[in-house]
This record gives sequence, C-alpha cells and structure tokens, in this order.
Amino acid sequence: MKRFTRMAQFTLIMMLIALLAACGSNNNGNKEAAVSPSNNAAEQPANNSDDEVRVMMDAMGHEVQVPAHPKRVIAPFMEDPLTALGIFPVAQWGAAGVPQQYLQEKLKDIPVLNMEGGLKPEEALSYTPDLIIFPAPTYLADGSYEQFSKIAPTFVLSDSEADWRGNLEKLGALLNDEDAVKTALDKYDQQVVDAKSKLGNLPAEKTAVLMQADGEKGFKLFGPNFYGGETLYQTLGFKQPALLNGDYETYSIEKLADLKDVDYIFVISGPGRGKPPVDNSLWKSLQAVKNNHVFDADSGHWFNANAIANGLIIDDVLKDVHE
Repeated sequence: MKRFTRMAQFTLIMMLIALLAACGSNNNGNKEAAVSPSNNAAEQPANNSDDEVRVMMDAMGHEVQVPAHPKRVIAPFMEDPLTALGIFPVAQWGAAGVPQQYLQEKLKDIPVLNMEGGLKPEEALSYTPDLIIFPAPTYLADGSYEQFSKIAPTFVLSDSEADWRGNLEKLGALLNDEDAVKTALDKYDQQVVDAKSKLGNLPAEKTAVLMQADGEKGFKLFGPNFYGGETLYQTLGFKQPALLNGDYETYSIEKLADLKDVDYIFVISGPGRGKPPVDNSLWKSLQAVKNNHVFDADSGHWFNANAIANGLIIDDVLKDVHE
C-alpha cells in the first residue's frame, strides 16, 4: 500500500512538472509574438516606408496620392529645378532628341524623351515612373491627364509658369525636400548679391537688350517678365530702351534705329536660331556694335527662367560686361 502511495505521488509530481513546462513554453511563445513587431518597428522607422503616400492638391484641383519619397520621377521641362534640388529624373525633356545642353554635365546619362507633340503616355509608361509632374496645365493635351494618372500619380505643379522661385518651393514641398529648396535659393541669392557688388552702378547707368534676331526680317526683344529679360532687368537692374514694349514682341528691321544708343546687346544664339543682320547699315550704326558690345546669349539658358539657368545668365553678364 505504501508502495502504491509513493508511486501515485511520483506520478502526480511528474504530471505537474510537465504541465508547468508546457505553460512556460506557451508564455514564451506569446512573449516572442508581442516583442517581434516592436523589433521590426525599430528596424523600419515610421515615415520611411516606400509605400507611404501623402494626399496633395495640384494646380488643376486633383487630389493626388503622392509618394512620400518618389524615386522614379518624370517631369518634362522641369529638369533645371529638379537638378537644383539634387534630384535626377528617369528621363529628360528634349527637342528633336536634343536635351537642354546646359544641364548635361549632371544629366548626360539620362535618356531623352521624344517630346514632339508633348509627352506620350506610352513613352512615360516605358520608364515605370512612380510620379509624373507637369509644370502647368498647358503642358497637358485635353483629356490626357486621366491617361497619365493611370500610369502613376500625376501632379500639375502650378498655374503660373513665370514664378520660377515659387514653383521651386512648390516642387520641394511635393518631393518632400524643403531643405534642398532653401539651400538652392540661398546659393542663388548669394550669387545675385555677389554679382551686384561686382557690377556696382553700371546696370543703373547702362541700357541693355536681349534680342532674338531674324536677319533682315526683323527681331524680337525680351521684356522684364520674359525668361532672360527678367534676369537682365529685374534681377541685375539694367535700363530698358524706350522701344521695348511688352515681353516678347516682334519689331521690323527699321526699328533697329531706335536701339542706336543701347550700350549692350545680347543676341539669342544656338542651333536653328536666327542671326543679326550684320551687313545692314542700321545694324552697323548701333553704338553697341561699334563698341563690340554685342554678345551671344545661349538659348539653352537665356531662353529659360530657373535657378541654374538664371545663375548661368548672371555668369555670362559678368564675363561680358565691364566698364
């Protein structure tokens, strides 16, 4: 009987040990399940997911689910502000297959889009973008927004193409990189300050024009709100000739006589650009021509208004204009 009692006690003890071990195992399993997500969260901080999006309103009133950190951007004709922010698109704008040359030191390995007739949805699709940006509604053909939005989130940046500074800030907000905007604008603003210091009172005393020549057919003049004209007049402060009317008006060849006292003439140059009428007596009589104050203005950056382009225009002026 005593032997049976001892055996029963031993069996009960072993059962209790087994039961406690099983409970311990289950508790450990639950503990691991509770800790694991916490460990994963530490390894992948919040707001750093490739899938994270922000809903933003574009210039056309679309609510767009924008990737928080886009990696494959297509933004035709916005390569200058993108590059100023240190962001390179997966494909770049071009005319007849030729990209903006002044940016090619940074973008030389980026494929060139076929922009004849505007960006095509099928070509955009071939680059698998995660964000498509258009500078303004005018860059979209009627009804094409829906086609692009099926490819990737599509954002129309602004309804004011001329506001390059404001648009750079909008682009920085869209791409979640306001610090890069501040850096780019501070750099440009300092360049302007340095340029004005070097030029002194010269711009306030001298008249300049930015001309798009067309031989004997006439010419156009850039006004103070049109691409390089803005940098020449508003930023650097050169005087405007009395003839200047509007921002991109055409003048007959006879109107050259009204530029006789202009101090500096910058002529838009580059492939396919017209030449000044160098054999015309009116041209030869101009003060700027007589003083060898006629300078090439590369259409790549003078026919533009963005941080990098404007900086290059300033460099050209400092190189060409002296007392």
